[in-house]
Amino acid sequence: MSIEVLQSEVRAIAPEERLRLMAFMVAMEDNSRADYAASLAQRIDDASPDRWRTLEQCESAPSPQSP
Repeated sequence: MSIEVLQSEVRAIAPEERLRLMAFMVAMEDNSRADYAASLAQRIDDASPDRWRTLEQCESAPSPQSP
């Protein structure tokens, strides 16, 4: 099935069903990024001040690109 056919099918379903589909797809993506989630959780839990960034460092960092 092509992406165009999938897109057409998704447009045709009820909004409630699209929400269920989006939740399913997000869950699939989350599952495929388990290593990333574990790495992110480890970084969040890291309380080492030597790894902290200053406000200036955060403000001067490039912003993430939108998909």
